[in-house]
Amino acid sequence: MEVSIILKLTALNALCFLGILSKDIMALEPSFDVPIVNITVVAGKTAVLPCSIDSLGDFKVVWTDQYSTLLTLDEKRIIDDERMVLDRPHTKDWNLLLHDVKYDDRGRYTCQINTMPIKTKTIELIVLVPPTILDSSSTDLTAKEGDKVTLTCNVTGIPRPTVQWFRKPHADSRDQHKERVGINGEILIIHNISRYCDGIYECVAFNDVPPAVNRVISVMVEFPPEVWLDNRRMGQSRGKETILECKVTAFPQGVTVWRYQGQDLINSDKYRVEVYQDRGHMVILSVRIVNLTREDFGQYSCFASNGFGMDEETMTLYEFIPASKAQPVVTTTTVPILSTTVSKRNRLLRPSIYDDKEFVPYNPSGNGHNPGNDSLSDGQLFGFKCTGAIVRICAQYSMNNSGTTRHTGMYNSATLLITLICVLDVFCFLRS
Repeated sequence: MEVSIILKLTALNALCFLGILSKDIMALEPSFDVPIVNITVVAGKTAVLPCSIDSLGDFKVVWTDQYSTLLTLDEKRIIDDERMVLDRPHTKDWNLLLHDVKYDDRGRYTCQINTMPIKTKTIELIVLVPPTILDSSSTDLTAKEGDKVTLTCNVTGIPRPTVQWFRKPHADSRDQHKERVGINGEILIIHNISRYCDGIYECVAFNDVPPAVNRVISVMVEFPPEVWLDNRRMGQSRGKETILECKVTAFPQGVTVWRYQGQDLINSDKYRVEVYQDRGHMVILSVRIVNLTREDFGQYSCFASNGFGMDEETMTLYEFIPASKAQPVVTTTTVPILSTTVSKRNRLLRPSIYDDKEFVPYNPSGNGHNPGNDSLSDGQLFGFKCTGAIVRICAQYSMNNSGTTRHTGMYNSATLLITLICVLDVFCFLRS
């Protein structure tokens, strides 16, 4: 009886102990501490796939990829890929590091705990790839004017890159402005290409994953020559020298000459021919003609040709005869000088055309000057007084026996007018 009671009590205690133990085990069951996230990384960089576990206990942790390939077990790498490393900066961290990420590494990775049932945490690895231009893209090319030209710029990248096209003139052109051409895309088609469409074409690929990449393609267009003349007529005197110039655009450059009377002009004592490279496909052809004679005047032509055509322009060199200079006409005017006999006191006033004190005796009869008739009944001398060197103004004037002068109102007004004119001239000179 007592034995059975003891056995029952022992069994009851065992059941209680097992119940308490099972509760403790359930309370210490491992769990993931970090929520599920997606990881985005640029190709070539290092990806960190986080996995943090609480209360792991004696359970094991493994990493697998999207193909269920076992990558790590606890702290050991299972797969033969040295780029994969298990990183444990803290006790509960079981992070998977993937160095030098490649685009093929993208996909789903799983961190697992070998509980019953198995606990898992899935992470999606997204790999971005910068744009790359493939070698199959177009290279430098030469086309004929009027041809159809197709330029390609094959690119790869994640996300898919956008391709834009630009054009700028060749390096030897003065205008180096780059302009946008065509529409976005890997192919640029130029219909009926002309000489004005040649240049450096550039495709730029970008997808917001730096760096953007570009490729330049040189396009050359072959076309026949075109001759330009700045002047179609030029004059020069005999014995002088002159220079004739023409501009020729062509690709490729061929024969370019100056011609006179059907003969090509070459370097000699008479002619000096020079060619200058200008911008783009343009050259300047000049000929210097020295010691011009009558035989040098006439029609000169600038001729150019290549394998695609020819062009010619003509200009006239004529003799320039300067107009003779007109000689100034000099006229001589003889001014008669009237001599008169005046009284002794009148000779004291020595007349001069530049002297303000000039005194001209006055003859009221109008029949010439009679000596001795200059004196009036009151003993005064009467005549004309003139003033001014540039503008001469004369007015009636009288002088008494004592030598005192008396000006008329007309004389005083004339003197004032000349003074005002002089002041005005000085004022205008100072303002200018």
